[in-house]
Amino acid sequence: MNRRTYVQRERARRTARTATAIENAALREVARKGYPDLRVADVARRARVSQRTVYLHASSKERLVDQALRRRGAALISRVERWHPRGDTPAQIVDEMVALHEREYRGESALLLETLVDGALPRGVAALLRDLDAVRLAVITRTMTDLAHHGALRVRTQDAVALAHALLSYPTWRTALTGPARRRAPRLVANALRSAVL
Repeated sequence: MNRRTYVQRERARRTARTATAIENAALREVARKGYPDLRVADVARRARVSQRTVYLHASSKERLVDQALRRRGAALISRVERWHPRGDTPAQIVDEMVALHEREYRGESALLLETLVDGALPRGVAALLRDLDAVRLAVITRTMTDLAHHGALRVRTQDAVALAHALLSYPTWRTALTGPARRRAPRLVANALRSAVL
């Protein structure tokens, strides 16, 4: 390998790691303090870089948060789009779909959505939620349509899609996982969905 190529690749990796650290720090600070109280100095301290480095990656806190949320949202959308059930029975497929939504809620999507819902963010960022919801709805529609083609649904496909979308929406997860059900919430949601549509 050419030495110059190696140096360029290593520099690109370092730059990407720094950008990721800055974006993660920005999202954590927004979740902790809220968007109005976000300070670039706090982001730099959390990311363990200088303020100048933060400003090299984004010229303002608005751009910094916007870039971080867009990258995080794009990764989340990509993961949800790639999902396909592996189960053989309709009940297994519904359980997998519920597990996917729980995983995404509990994982980094919780940070993304808490930041979007509780913080006063730039208007353009709300498009991420709409895009994510559209992808989730497409996955639910595809899964329910496949189940209907196999004769597994007791209700109309549109009704199954609407019910699954309502049960698997993020506000429902937020309520279920913080309410009395807590750890049992995914099992209860899966049971409700199975009993209603299968």
